[in-house]
Amino acid sequence: MNKYKLRLLIPLLFTLMLSWSCKNLTETPYSSVTPENFYKTEQELIAAVVPVYSNLYRYFWNPTNLAEVSSDEIFIPQRGGDWGDNGRWRAIQEHTWTSTQVDIEGGWLDSYTGIALANSTLDNLKSSTSNSPLIPTFIAEVRVLRAFYYWWLCDMFGGVPIVTDPVTDPDNPPTPNTRSEVYDFIVSEVTEALPNLEVTLGSGSYGRVTQGAANAFLATVYLNAGVYTGTPRWSETVATCDAIINSGLYELLPDYKDNFRIADEGPGNTETIFVIATKPESGVSFNYLMRTLHYNQLPENPWNGFSVLADFYNKYDTTDVRFGCMLVGPQFVLGGPNTGKPAYDRQGERLNFTIDSPIVGATEGNGPRILKWEVDPNRSGGNSGNDYAFFRYSHILLAKAEALNELNGPNQESIDLINQVRERAFDPDKPIALADFGSTQELRDRILDERGFELLWEGYRRQDLIRTGHYLDAWSLKQADADAHTELFPIPQSQLDANPNLVQNPGY
Repeated sequence: MNKYKLRLLIPLLFTLMLSWSCKNLTETPYSSVTPENFYKTEQELIAAVVPVYSNLYRYFWNPTNLAEVSSDEIFIPQRGGDWGDNGRWRAIQEHTWTSTQVDIEGGWLDSYTGIALANSTLDNLKSSTSNSPLIPTFIAEVRVLRAFYYWWLCDMFGGVPIVTDPVTDPDNPPTPNTRSEVYDFIVSEVTEALPNLEVTLGSGSYGRVTQGAANAFLATVYLNAGVYTGTPRWSETVATCDAIINSGLYELLPDYKDNFRIADEGPGNTETIFVIATKPESGVSFNYLMRTLHYNQLPENPWNGFSVLADFYNKYDTTDVRFGCMLVGPQFVLGGPNTGKPAYDRQGERLNFTIDSPIVGATEGNGPRILKWEVDPNRSGGNSGNDYAFFRYSHILLAKAEALNELNGPNQESIDLINQVRERAFDPDKPIALADFGSTQELRDRILDERGFELLWEGYRRQDLIRTGHYLDAWSLKQADADAHTELFPIPQSQLDANPNLVQNPGY
């Protein structure tokens, strides 16, 4: 398999270009570097978009933590003095956060940092005197990335200011747009950019926004349009899914676990549609295994935090290959010279992961852990090079199945799409049957479960629960929400203090 990746995150280049790309964010120029004398060569043009892509790494912390830890899928129990953090993780799980919570402020800043970088880069790309055919392609990519960051904001906070200029007047801060207006902006930006994006999955496209990535993005936004605007877009969801399915570029890998093996990363992976390509270096790495594994399971001393809720764990069919992505029972060392040997807790007792766990007062071994991505043999100091797929083909198949069910009720095409995803998860196969579902709601709930099994810790669960009406439900570690205001996070108090034009979301 071709292992070449256009990573757009070379550390030296990233450091240089990050300082350059921010030059238009203030009134004072940093240097004599301008679009006229810089955007000339292919290397310079590629370097120009590095910061906009590299900001995607921020998704690994605040946005994904808010999406997953607020769901019925993942929680972080307090283990003695570890992971207490003044109750911040418990607040996310229990939906009792406030506007001063650091994770919520981080989610806002992560998004607007990407938008500021995109605005500056777009302004300079459009001002370039270069005749390079790469310029319209990179403009299209950066427009999609900017829409991506606005999607984070729309999903987390609802209506926010749409800012497209590289410089804003501090004496005239922006006013918020409605959530529907943000949604419309996202759809318009991606739709207009699509024709100028690359089509193929060649080595030069891996890790960049292609037409397939843009359509997967649109399909996901359309899937949640009813939440964002009050008007579902099920037909548009089907159409954009079909654009991907009918392209002939994508198919499921025969082995589910191949999606998470380092040897199967790269442009030859037909299931990956859009990916963050990482390296085992600080600032550009993947750290999910450090978050979940026990302190003693790797020489790098993982953090022993993120765990799977018992409710979610117990939904799985134990013969499902995806069930094997969770660790329960006696544990072993997973890396270093003691790989394969029994693992022990910090008291010297055999490490044993239990299914049940309290949210406070948990032991070192309480809670199932997640071993979905391969332990990187080339990791460095806890920094791993596992690539992270934002969009996989299985997500598209299940999104289309859901949209068809919402349009037509239980139907054979939806069943066939679900079974296409399930087929590789069972040996022998365990297909579901149309006759098993007498209503749209019954199949809707089954698709929710199937998406959970397939997409564990891939950032979808909060959206899926809200869209299907289950986010406010009670589960083992959370009481039922008093009302629906928690389906949005509060506007961070620091932003309200800085911009008097912002208005707090209802209920906070």
